[in-house]
Amino acid sequence: MLKKIYVCGCCGAERKEANHWFILQRTRVGFALHTWAWAQREGQLDEDDVEHLCGQECAHKMLGRFMEEVGGA
Repeated sequence: MLKKIYVCGCCGAERKEANHWFILQRTRVGFALHTWAWAQREGQLDEDDVEHLCGQECAHKMLGRFMEEVGGA
C-alpha cells in the first residue's frame, strides 16, 4: 500500500510521523485553522480548499498571507 505524502504549503517540508501539523481551510467567509488530528478524524486532510502546514511558524505565515489578501477591504 502506498503512503500519502503531505507537503507543507508554506515551506515545502514533508510530513513525518511525529510532526505537529495544522490544516488551514479556506471557507466562503474566511478561514479555519484545525489541528491535524481533527482534520484526519473529520476527513478534511485531502480537501481542495486546505493547506497542509508543518507547524506554528508556517501557520502564522499563511494566516498573515491570507489576511493580506483580504485586508484593505
